[in-house]
Amino acid sequence: MYADKSDARPTAIMVGVAMLFAGALYGMLVGALPVGPASPAATVAVSATPSPSPTARPPDVKVAHETCCKQAARFLNATWTSTEKVSAAAFALEPAPPFGCAATVDPTGLKGTFGCVGLLRGATDFAGKITLTTAAGRFPVDHRFRTMGDRLEGVQWYTEFEDPKAEPLACAAASCRIVQHFTTGQDKMTATRILDAARQFNRSSDPGLDPVAIATILKRLDARNNFHYYRFATREEATQAAVYWLVRSGKPVMAITLAGQHAPLVIGFQGAYGTYHDDPNNRISGVIVQDPQRGDMRPETANRRPDKYRAPTFQTGHLLLMDEWYGDEWWFRFSYSSVIRMPDGSAVNIERNDGAYPTPHWAGRFVLLVDDADAEHPPDKEGRVKFR
Repeated sequence: MYADKSDARPTAIMVGVAMLFAGALYGMLVGALPVGPASPAATVAVSATPSPSPTARPPDVKVAHETCCKQAARFLNATWTSTEKVSAAAFALEPAPPFGCAATVDPTGLKGTFGCVGLLRGATDFAGKITLTTAAGRFPVDHRFRTMGDRLEGVQWYTEFEDPKAEPLACAAASCRIVQHFTTGQDKMTATRILDAARQFNRSSDPGLDPVAIATILKRLDARNNFHYYRFATREEATQAAVYWLVRSGKPVMAITLAGQHAPLVIGFQGAYGTYHDDPNNRISGVIVQDPQRGDMRPETANRRPDKYRAPTFQTGHLLLMDEWYGDEWWFRFSYSSVIRMPDGSAVNIERNDGAYPTPHWAGRFVLLVDDADAEHPPDKEGRVKFR
């Protein structure tokens, strides 16, 4: 029998099924129709912080690390800046030290810091990784450096006797010139010019330069220099601090010796130094000194303190064992004196006299000048950074 052609239901059913199949197929291809319930993994992937994709634009990141990177300071305290806003930062170091390292983000999100809480191992190649999180993802930034050994290399020596006929007052100025050249690679002034320019900053009647003037002229020579003076009750404490600040800053340390009349530089040490100031493993058997006067070998200046030996090693770094460092008047035998005798026999009070601190202030103490990285503190004030 033939079907009744007036009944359109079979045809309509077939057309409807075909249209439904086509619609489902189109939805699967373009994602218009769901093909099943969303899985938990897919939900996590959507809500998680995305990793940088090949098309994500990474931020331009700059690292500022003082004394980087061939003989970096053993205390790592550096900064980073980013062209993109950062919401989180992390820092890791290899080889990993036995103390914490971390990174911070400034409230602006465009800068921050990274570093560690202790002193890193000396003469070691470190690989640091700063990971910054932005709206586009997480971006690693590599930062490699080598820490300084037990002494600084490449410290250019200058003599204070630029004019052999002049009074021997420019030892501190010559040491300032050495520091300036080492920290910036620039030699802006001779010792004589530094002496003349810095005397106005004295806070005492010192005929040369006192600790305030030294710190101030170093800042004037280059704004990146942040030297301040520190006072210590004993020579042993001052010597421990000199080595600590040497490895912490990666810059020469100026010691005020000869009862306040001399200013050699400590550029190294003999012994061992651990991960912090009071580490029981610290052992110092000698200090390596660079001296503007004792390294001058010219015959025309030999009549200046002929009782004290000179040696070319004072130009590159002369090792003084503790017996000599503690026992010789030229070094740390005597603490800072309030009064010194001039060549004509007159007495001059060289104690700080501007009223900023109760007196005696320097007298009876052992004084160092160090770069403590405290850029916000005026150079005419005593240093305020605590040992960590």
